[in-house]
Amino acid sequence: MSPKLSLAARRHGPARWNMLFLPGFFLLLFLVAQAWGETGAGPAPLEPSDLTEMSLEALMDINVTSVSKKSQKLANAAAAVYVITQEDIKRSGVTTIADALRLAPGVQVARLDSNKWAVSIRGFNGRYANKLLVLMDGRSLYTPFFSGVYWEVQDTPLEDIYRIEVIRGPGAALWGANAVNGVINITTKQAESTIGGLVSAGGGTRERGFGTARYGFSLGEATDLRLYAKYNNRDNGVDASGNATHDDWNITRGGFRLDSHPTDQDLLTLQGDYYDGKLGETYTLFLPPALTPPTVLDTTSGVSGGNLLSRWKRTLSEKSSLSLQAYFDHYERQMVISGEKRNSLDLEFQHRFALGSFQDVIWGVGYRYSHDEFDDTFTVSFDPASRDEHLCSAFLHDEITLVPERLALILGSRVERKDYSGFEVQPNGRLLWTPTPLQTVWAAVSRAVRTPARAEQTIRYRQGATLVDTGANQQIPVVATVTGSRDFKSEELLAYELGYRSEPHPRVSFDIATFYNVYHHLRTLSTGTFIPPSASQPFGVQPQLTSNDMHAHAYGVEVSTTWKPYDWWRLQATYSYLKITTYLDTIDLSIFNIIEKGNAADDSPRNQFSVRSGVDLGRQVTMDLWLRGVDRLKFIDRSTIPGYVTLDARLAWKPQPNLEIALVGQNLLHEHNQEFISELINTSPTQVERGFYGKVTWAFR
Repeated sequence: MSPKLSLAARRHGPARWNMLFLPGFFLLLFLVAQAWGETGAGPAPLEPSDLTEMSLEALMDINVTSVSKKSQKLANAAAAVYVITQEDIKRSGVTTIADALRLAPGVQVARLDSNKWAVSIRGFNGRYANKLLVLMDGRSLYTPFFSGVYWEVQDTPLEDIYRIEVIRGPGAALWGANAVNGVINITTKQAESTIGGLVSAGGGTRERGFGTARYGFSLGEATDLRLYAKYNNRDNGVDASGNATHDDWNITRGGFRLDSHPTDQDLLTLQGDYYDGKLGETYTLFLPPALTPPTVLDTTSGVSGGNLLSRWKRTLSEKSSLSLQAYFDHYERQMVISGEKRNSLDLEFQHRFALGSFQDVIWGVGYRYSHDEFDDTFTVSFDPASRDEHLCSAFLHDEITLVPERLALILGSRVERKDYSGFEVQPNGRLLWTPTPLQTVWAAVSRAVRTPARAEQTIRYRQGATLVDTGANQQIPVVATVTGSRDFKSEELLAYELGYRSEPHPRVSFDIATFYNVYHHLRTLSTGTFIPPSASQPFGVQPQLTSNDMHAHAYGVEVSTTWKPYDWWRLQATYSYLKITTYLDTIDLSIFNIIEKGNAADDSPRNQFSVRSGVDLGRQVTMDLWLRGVDRLKFIDRSTIPGYVTLDARLAWKPQPNLEIALVGQNLLHEHNQEFISELINTSPTQVERGFYGKVTWAFR
């Protein structure tokens, strides 16, 4: 088959799916309407897991653990917290964890192509966003390569996620470096809550085919085990003209979780995962001998990895407990620009106890070891190509009750030592005031740091090339490089926060958080000394060295509210505003520094909003609509990405209590639209298409 014919076939495929899914959507609507009409109009009793059945008071009483490393009510948390529940994930119709984070206010989520995301909180977004700490059941998903997260491989079955706690604002005093702008804590269900089997499968236009199989069973009176396997095959995106791009991908994953209660006081957990996948990517590279013009390559990158985690927790009393956790994590990435292998080992001990009648103290120590190996290419190389890293840490958190059930002071700090960045102290202070049982006011002052990534100190990335006229009708190629610096130091944040949450009416809840952030030593690229051509290197080199010559101020507000006008209808709305102003600390006004300055200020939308409507139509029929809008992005060296408003819809029917059929439409207001541009590595961005998929979920015992 010729390339043109193959391309046409790929483009016409989604159109055929649209022809099938649009009638299918309305057919399901007709069938459920018939079933509803036959059994009588009006909402029917709902299952306990249904989102609309929960009272707002129950939602405010949800226990969270990310704010203080102990279980506490959401209403009493002295931080900007938003909880994404399992029901939120299911009814939103999202198929990835990254897209589920769009549900929370203050989180910037943008898709670069079919298999890459830019995710951040309170700004500084990008493919390699580095000011956000993400945890999965206590295991850090952070990679020392760029101080961020590879979102494409975080593909845990969404049905197994219990909730996602999103903490906006610094969490470094408890969680350590890189918890600068926020913490995302993903918690999966305990094995005892997933006894029995579950099979889900589906497919559509963008989701070519996916399936999850899970089975949980008891190994005795006090021990339960869950096994799972998952497969996803996702379609490519399109370019601005609607032509298919080379970014389709597939990934297979499997794993287990075992929970045991050998005594009433002890809980033992052992869990692990393994994944393997292929990602389509298009690179623009400057390769010898020609260097210019650039070479555009369609490639397929391999990703694989696994982890094993063990945790023991002993509850001594209501305010006293011990925990010990250890995990091993391994991953590999084979890309045309570089290969990476990394092994990490992490140990953590934590102790909570009451000090008198008015103090609740938590302290702990930790150690992390990481070993990496990189395969150097002309485009990307490292010096050295392999390195060991050691991180030692200790933290102390003290919650002091000043007025019982009314006023509390929270003080804490974490001290860390990293091999190549030295000691870092990250304190915070929080004040929690509860004037009434239905109102909470909190304030916080925090210091957090983002320690240097491996790439910022040791990378050499040949980013571009151009022909320079040397006179006498002679031109030489000059390669622009990004070179790491051993002098690169930690980025710093001093954050001021103020928040208020209330339940002014039994059917209305309200949460608002404001912040003012001051950043110092932000990353820039300073101009290095030009290296002329030589006999061994027939091209010139213009190095750009990583440095810390920028500071910034950021402020914003984040609002979320829930209104339940009827027992069968829930409305949820969020809004966030963000303004970042950046300043260069040096007189070096090279184009690279100007680009860094401009992109840091404008790589996140100033305004975002989201409105979700969840309706239980009765007779086990639900309909969800999700309208969201994102402001424009303006990259200083590229064209503006327009803002957009889009709509997702989900219609689901349970003909039997253990069987659900769902049809989902995504990005319904646009045929396709762009959300982001890669800020560093020259991979081609693509646009997000309108999509439809169907899904069947069957649970059994």
